[in-house]
Amino acid sequence: MGVKVVASPHAGAIWRERLSSAFRTAIACTIIGCTALYGPDHVRNQIQYPSVAYVTAILIVSDATLGTTLRGSWHALCATMLVVPSTMLCFLVVGPSRFTETGATVAVALSAFVVAFPECLPILTKRIAFAQLVIIYVGAVVRGDGAGPVSHPVHIAACTALGASGSVLALILPYPRLAVTEVKKQFQSYTENASDRSNLYIKAFLSQDKSTADDLISQAEPFAKSGTKLIRHINRIQEGVKWERHRIRDFKKSFMNMGDRLNSIETPINGMKMAVSAISSFPVGIMNEELKTYLQSERVKQTLKLEHAKCFVPFDDAATVPENKDQLFDKSVHPITSISPTHKNLPVFFFLSCFEQLINNSTVNPNPKPKSLDIAKESKSERNMNRWSRDRLVFALKCSVSLGLAVLLGMFFDKKNGYWSGLTIAISFVEGRQPIFTVANNRIQGTAIGSVYGVLGSCLLHHIAEIRFIIILPWIVFTSLLQHSQMFGESGGISAVIGALLILGRKNYGPPNEFAIARLTEVSIGLFCMVLLEIVLQPVRPATLVKRQVTRCLGTLDECINQIPDFLSMSESVKKLKSDINGLKNLIRDAKAEPSFWFLPFKACCYENMQEQLSKMVDLMQIMIYNMQFITSMSQSCDGGQKELQEHINENLKILKETMSPCIKRLQKISLLKSHDVFDQESEVFFDLEAGSQPSLETGSKVVDAFVQHLEEVTDKIQGEEECKRKTVLHVNSLGFCIEGLVREATQVEKCIEQMIRCENPDTQVEFKKQCYKSDTT
Repeated sequence: MGVKVVASPHAGAIWRERLSSAFRTAIACTIIGCTALYGPDHVRNQIQYPSVAYVTAILIVSDATLGTTLRGSWHALCATMLVVPSTMLCFLVVGPSRFTETGATVAVALSAFVVAFPECLPILTKRIAFAQLVIIYVGAVVRGDGAGPVSHPVHIAACTALGASGSVLALILPYPRLAVTEVKKQFQSYTENASDRSNLYIKAFLSQDKSTADDLISQAEPFAKSGTKLIRHINRIQEGVKWERHRIRDFKKSFMNMGDRLNSIETPINGMKMAVSAISSFPVGIMNEELKTYLQSERVKQTLKLEHAKCFVPFDDAATVPENKDQLFDKSVHPITSISPTHKNLPVFFFLSCFEQLINNSTVNPNPKPKSLDIAKESKSERNMNRWSRDRLVFALKCSVSLGLAVLLGMFFDKKNGYWSGLTIAISFVEGRQPIFTVANNRIQGTAIGSVYGVLGSCLLHHIAEIRFIIILPWIVFTSLLQHSQMFGESGGISAVIGALLILGRKNYGPPNEFAIARLTEVSIGLFCMVLLEIVLQPVRPATLVKRQVTRCLGTLDECINQIPDFLSMSESVKKLKSDINGLKNLIRDAKAEPSFWFLPFKACCYENMQEQLSKMVDLMQIMIYNMQFITSMSQSCDGGQKELQEHINENLKILKETMSPCIKRLQKISLLKSHDVFDQESEVFFDLEAGSQPSLETGSKVVDAFVQHLEEVTDKIQGEEECKRKTVLHVNSLGFCIEGLVREATQVEKCIEQMIRCENPDTQVEFKKQCYKSDTT
């Protein structure tokens, strides 16, 4: 049976926002260009370095709202207050005319180190400060006596102020682009996306055959991808709301919960998908007509529009929404809760539990964070202080030495154009690792095509140079969209727009073609210095970082498992695991983009599969926490039998922990091995062969068997209202599916690690099972 393919309409919302951002960038650059080229004389006399204004605007206004632009302008002000007074003092002591290439190099390097080391300074402040330092000190060498000790830094400050003010005006004209409004629009798009997905999963749940269900699940995949993009977009732009002061009082209470609110919708929908995928045969055998009619009703379709969730926007008065209990659902699901629990029926109960969580607007983790966890976190941060200091020092040295070397080599090549080697990398630094070869390649390509566009534009409008700035506007829009492409990325798109702006948006820099060639060479020098220092100071391949991140994720997963059944503490570890998985995803993306050189090609599929399995485990643990909290709360409403139920659950969870934790620890150690020789040497460290049989994930299914086997007799002892017993049965069965799912996904993680080791040792026959599950057979 075929089904009609439905395309997701929500991905277009993000592209409309990107197009709007591109036009805002064009407006900002137009304001700067018109001011620098055609403004009053006393204003143009202060704008000696339009490149600083353009760079500032591009860094601030890309994908910005009014709130994030105000924040960026504040960062630009902080950079100016940090750089300008110190450079004035240096010039008053030494004098600009006495600066040589070597002196400028030392000044840039020392100042860059001071700016880069403090953690309190945002990266945007550091980038703008680096750019100002390069222009100020190189400008002193180029201009000599013409660079006044006070007026020269003031000119740089004026250019920075022009870039920041142009960015703010661009976000106000022709109408303000408020972060508050954008978050509301994107959140409504997300709730529509979530509604479409959940409706598809319900249709799959009610399907008459497996192929139809699989088709419907596959139809939901585009919606899931666009939903992930919408969440990422919301998380990025919501920071600007804090800077829009007129709504801060309404926003203050609800802002901090936005991530949890998105998660309270996304997690049960992911659970519905896992449940439908786990159902072995259709139609569902225990489905009754009453429940089927209810799930097909217009009432459910209206409920799944998640109208109650649309108030999860930062400016609504209600910071929380009361749970929206659906009595008709409770009545419809009542008959199937009397059916004996089996492995086959667990996905059905899990689906209904996730559906209930979604329509009732129940949060996954409503309880506050325990204070003891804060103490543990403080203790851990103290242990990591040495590592933090080392990372800060490496970053500061990387910025300092690479900027100094780029400025020195750039001025040796072409003293007049020595700015561009340092300016290029000044706006490229990021804290932490980045795919350095990919970034360098994108910047070279972006600079090249931008320069070519600028030279062609200058040639075409050679006789009417006063209006040549007009042709830069469509290029700004185009390159702003290029920033979101895989081919150029953010670094390539920014380089492309700056490359054209510096030719078409300035005057009196000589023949355009000569300037383009000189600047392209300077850019290459700067990027060479940045790549060289990255290799010297952090000689680690992205593929190696991915492997280390996998080990870190497994360590956090083991931490989560060890906290069972303390679900209050476990919820914080689950959040940490989710953050680690996001870091793994970013590292995988970077490793895919980097060249392999003489190493084995990076097998991204192994790590992507592992990241997917770990993400499923996060969803399962979050739903497990919700079910346990629900069961605990229901124990207060039931008269008897809850003690036996809690003992049964805790006993099986303890067995689950004792089974999974040693296996995850072994997988964590195995994931660090580099070769089969090391694998053989280290295997005895992993397993004590004299200790007897080691627990394995293969025995985890026995936990589920024991859980299901005694579940019916335990739940029969529950006394009290029928509704209390029904809800308890529903959520206990859902908990059983969570336990089964954790064991299943952990087994898949084991297979991913096996595949990873085999890919890294293609010439060696690795007997993974033999190594993982050695035991004393005597």
